[in-house]
Amino acid sequence: MRWLISSRYFLSHKRQTLICIAGVTISVTMYIAMSAMMAGFSDKFIIETVESSGHILINDEPRETQTPILQRAYPDPNALLHLDNVKPREQVKKIKNPEGLMGKLRRLPGILSVAPEVTGSVIATYGTKTQNLAIVGVDPEQQVRVTTIGEKVLSGGFSRLRSTAGGVVIGSGVASNLGARLDDTISLASSTGGKTTARVVGIFQTGVTPVDYSRAYMLLSSAQTLLDKKNTINRIILRTDDYSKANAYARQIESVAGYKTESWQESNANFLKIFKIQEIITSFITGALMIVAAFGVLNILIMAVLERINDIAILKSFGLSRNDITLIYLLQGVAIGLIGSAIGLILGKLSVEILRKIPIQMQGLVNVEGLLMSEHWEQYVTAFVSAMISVIIAAVYPARRAARYDPVEVIRGAH
Repeated sequence: MRWLISSRYFLSHKRQTLICIAGVTISVTMYIAMSAMMAGFSDKFIIETVESSGHILINDEPRETQTPILQRAYPDPNALLHLDNVKPREQVKKIKNPEGLMGKLRRLPGILSVAPEVTGSVIATYGTKTQNLAIVGVDPEQQVRVTTIGEKVLSGGFSRLRSTAGGVVIGSGVASNLGARLDDTISLASSTGGKTTARVVGIFQTGVTPVDYSRAYMLLSSAQTLLDKKNTINRIILRTDDYSKANAYARQIESVAGYKTESWQESNANFLKIFKIQEIITSFITGALMIVAAFGVLNILIMAVLERINDIAILKSFGLSRNDITLIYLLQGVAIGLIGSAIGLILGKLSVEILRKIPIQMQGLVNVEGLLMSEHWEQYVTAFVSAMISVIIAAVYPARRAARYDPVEVIRGAH
C-alpha cells in the first residue's frame, strides 16, 4: 500500500520530479568528472616521479634531531656573534661502506632492488647556451632496476653510458633549452672546478617538468671525477614491492642505515599538499552542487505535502499511522536519489571517456597531451552514497511534517 501510494505521488508531478532528478544527476556527474580529472593529474605526477626517482632515498647525512650548538649556547635570536680567524673546514659528505650497506638493504623484506648514486650540480654549455643541471652518477644496470628511467628514453639508450666514454643522458627539457641533439657534445663544469665534455647518448622524457628540465645522468665513475667526489657515494636509491608503503619502509631502513632516509612522500611533500588542496576544492564544489540538489528535493516535497493535506487526512482516517505517512514521502526521496544517482553514474562515466579524448596540450608540473582522467571505484561509490544521503536528509523534514497533520484538524480547516 505504502509503495503504491508513494509511486502515484511520485508520478503525479512529473515536471517537478524530473527537475529533482536532473539536479541529483548533474551533481553526481560533476563529482565523477572533476574527481577523475584531479586524480588523473596527481596520479600522473606521483607515478612518474616515483618510478623515475625511486621509492626511497638514503642521503649522506644524519637526520637533524638536535638543536645546533650555537643556538643552544645563545638561544636569543637577536644575539650578535663575532668569530675571528675561523676558516670553515671542507668535508666531503659520503656514505661509509656503501657496498656493505647495500648488501644489508637487499636482504630486507620488501626491498626489490638497490642502486648507488653520486649527485651534484653542474653548468652545461652547448654553443652559446648554458643551463644548471642536477647531475646524477649511476650504475646503468642497477639504475634501470630501481627506476623506469631506461624506459623513458626517447632517443639513444641508457645502456650507452657504459659503452660511450663521457656519455650523458639528458632530459628532453634540457635538450630543448640547450638545443642539443643525440650524439652532440656538450661541456660540463662543476663548482669544484671539474670540467669535461660529454656526448649526449640519450634523451629521456618522464612527463614531469622538474625532472625533464633539470636532470642528467652519467656513468658513476665519470660523475665522481667531474664532481671531485672520487670513490664517493652520497645517495642510495631503493625500489620496494609497494610504493604506497614507502613511509613505513623508510623508517625501518633509517634505523638500519643510520643515515637520513626519505620516502617519496617526504621528498615530494610540498607537491602532495597542493594535490590535497585541489582535492578539498573539488569536494567543496561538488558538495555544494549536491546541497543545491538536496534543497531542490526539499522544496518540491514540501510543496507536494502542502498540496496533499486533504489526501493525508483521508489516508490517516483510513488507519495509516504517522510512520506510514513518513515512509511514503521518504520513499519518494529515495526514488529521486536512486534514479538521479544511477543516471549520474552513467553520464559520469561517459564524461570521463569524452574528456579523455579531447586533444589538449598541457604543460606545467606535468607535460601531457590531453586531459588526464583517472578512475577509481571509490569515486563512484562516494558520488552515489553522498547523493543518496543528501537527498534522504532533504526528504526527512517534509515527510515528518506530513506525518504531523491531524486529520480532525484538517477536516475542520485548522491547517
